[in-house]
Amino acid sequence: MKGTKKIISFILAFAMLFTLASCNTNINDTDEGQNESMDKAVKGNLVAGTYNSESQGMGGKMNVEVTVDENQITDIKVLNNYETPSVGTVPIKELPKEIIERQTLTVDTITGATLTSNAILSAVEDCLKQAGANLDAYKSENDRLVKEYPDELTADVIIVGGGGAGLSAAVAATDEGASVIVIEKMGILGGNTAVCGGIYNTPDPELQEPAGIEDSVELYVKQTLEGGDNLGNPELVQTLCENAYDGLKWLEGMGMKFEDKIIQGAGSLYPRTHQSVDPLGTGFINAYMKTLDERTDKCKILTDTKGEELILDGDKVLGVKALNKDGSDLILHANNGVILSTGGFAGNVELRQKYNTSGKWEDLGPDVPTTNMPGVTGDGIEMSSKAGADLIDMDLIQLLYLSIPKSGALTGVYDLGAENTIFVNEEGNRFVREDGRRDVICKAIFEQPEGLMYMIHSADVLPDPENAETLEGVPMSDVLENHLYGWQSGETLDELAENISVPAENLKASVDKYNAAVDAGKDEFGRELLTKKFENGPWYALPRVPAVHHTMGGVRIDTNCHALNKDGEVIEGLYAAGELAGGIHGGNRLGGNAVVDTVVFGRIAGTSAAKAE
Repeated sequence: MKGTKKIISFILAFAMLFTLASCNTNINDTDEGQNESMDKAVKGNLVAGTYNSESQGMGGKMNVEVTVDENQITDIKVLNNYETPSVGTVPIKELPKEIIERQTLTVDTITGATLTSNAILSAVEDCLKQAGANLDAYKSENDRLVKEYPDELTADVIIVGGGGAGLSAAVAATDEGASVIVIEKMGILGGNTAVCGGIYNTPDPELQEPAGIEDSVELYVKQTLEGGDNLGNPELVQTLCENAYDGLKWLEGMGMKFEDKIIQGAGSLYPRTHQSVDPLGTGFINAYMKTLDERTDKCKILTDTKGEELILDGDKVLGVKALNKDGSDLILHANNGVILSTGGFAGNVELRQKYNTSGKWEDLGPDVPTTNMPGVTGDGIEMSSKAGADLIDMDLIQLLYLSIPKSGALTGVYDLGAENTIFVNEEGNRFVREDGRRDVICKAIFEQPEGLMYMIHSADVLPDPENAETLEGVPMSDVLENHLYGWQSGETLDELAENISVPAENLKASVDKYNAAVDAGKDEFGRELLTKKFENGPWYALPRVPAVHHTMGGVRIDTNCHALNKDGEVIEGLYAAGELAGGIHGGNRLGGNAVVDTVVFGRIAGTSAAKAE
């Protein structure tokens, strides 16, 4: 039955959608007058002034300033904070506007940024209390707005998952003139791409040749296959590598900016890595959204909308059964095809324990954290499997060694270049080559005391902390002063060793041996990046642990991103892209290849689905 279903709720994520993507979601507010609070008359009587409160966000302490006059809230500013770009920054931007506009604390948190949302609401509440407010009046349920949800929509292409691959596919499909609906179960867009390290691999003669770096698509293919233990599908790897440079230029054409130098990203195995100028993966997501913002006649993006099941007619996929935020049904009809781009399953402990059968990892239970966003739980795996898709390489699960102990977050890293650090254990000893494979490094860390390592930097690679930032844009001066993310420093190696509780003689010996290896051009652990010596203080250390990072297995696809069944046949109307798709990376994904994957195969999937090919 066509129509809409009214419920009591206000979805801030849809308000964000208008500001980020300007996509018409066919959802309209009802007459705000019917929700006027019964307590409106007692909301005033405030002591005019500016008040300040501190609360705990996801990244650390958050400082909020609220200004009121005698009758209402006039301004809210989130001052010092350490929230993740494109995640915590969404409620920081949107919640204050809504609170002021509606003069209430009865607003919904952002799904996927709940801690940040609650921190803002808590701080504003405290400021209102300081101003003498009747808090019951500002927290009245009568102030909730009625919202209308769709129950049936149609587009040429339905995309399930609003991360990097999904948004890449949306741009490509609209490039072909197709109409698109993207659904994302979280309240924010970007998925893991939004919080990635912002690195992108591709041969690039313009930047590599002046640096004396020889490279080619053929070498890139060879190293990607070998780095994945030759378990990847050669045709898919060839497609990835030969389209990477064109994907880079495609991104730049949408406004994406990269630094004008080549580095060797962590786990990339070769210096062909391009580093985003913007923090983490925000540059990629902003480039896509800027483009889609100009295509409002073709693009609808529905956040807080979860894909549940594929609609089939025999073996053909015709659409998606989804759920609105309130749990009401939404039927999405696809004229040409459905693209699944829901990411991997690193955030789903049950699935990763089920598929952890390769023997590489002893245990991937709840005690092992994940780097992934909370919404990346393998939803597309079950959806595609029920539609007959073949799942391959599901036992191939990658860990990354750059995570904060316990939380698994990748935040707080200063530099991803393997040449700019050495790794030591809690005894102050080096134990592995820092420019090696991710799985080898992770397994080596698990064998160390407490399963932990320290990344060591010197003033030679971090010469000016006052003007430096972490990858997500937090000033290093703040980081070091407040020991954020576990950072410690010392003017000398002896002082640093004391601050991280490792034997000073071992730490100094490790640095000396490494510097001697640079002079000799040969390292006892086989490190090849011997370009920089660590000689001058201050010295810095950052604790890191392995966390489940990437699942190489997923839906079997061909080079046009068609989902294939167990007989290798195309499932008509179904496409897959991004981490959801298997067969690309083999036993070990190279650092800097994940975003390339989302760009290249997201673009192919969008084009294929738009043309129904």
